[in-house]
Amino acid sequence: MNELAYKFLLGALVVAMNIIRLYYQKRYKTSHAAKESEIAPRREKLLTQVMFIALAVPGMMWLFTPWLSFGQFALPDGIRLAGFAVGFYGMWWFYRIHRTLGDNWSPVLEIRKEHTLITGGPYKRVRHPMYSDMLLWLVSFALVTANWFYALTISTGLAILFTLRIPDEERLMTERFGEQYKAYMKRTKRLIPHIF
Repeated sequence: MNELAYKFLLGALVVAMNIIRLYYQKRYKTSHAAKESEIAPRREKLLTQVMFIALAVPGMMWLFTPWLSFGQFALPDGIRLAGFAVGFYGMWWFYRIHRTLGDNWSPVLEIRKEHTLITGGPYKRVRHPMYSDMLLWLVSFALVTANWFYALTISTGLAILFTLRIPDEERLMTERFGEQYKAYMKRTKRLIPHIF
């Protein structure tokens, strides 16, 4: 396959991701569930910008310019297509996570008045399946693009996001749900079932 085909495949994944996210962001803005508390709103905005720079900017550069060609490495078509399959699964999982959360989902760290603790579905084995799913994106996008620089930027963005957000998110949930959340933490892993 030629590079144009891989650009189309990556573009399809990005479009799917944005359709899912835009739908739930619109729902978030019109939801009746009011915000009760929020952690570090300025930092949250900065994290959103960091992820845009790490994920979207190099992705657009790879799709529409030759500027990232220095980062290309050789991969067989079968592996690059497997990367697309991982991404396709990741986008289905992304939708399922949003659907499971419903009005509990928000783009920033906050607790809403009607907030409930979700422990089933995608949350049965890991506490942060949305972030686990982002690891699938890393694998998928790196394989589809066969570009080490894009993989590096996504990895850096995710490392910053996970390091800053996960501890605060768990603290916020513990403050809201107390022993119920602590018990949930004992029987689940953070990101990878049975491992971490």
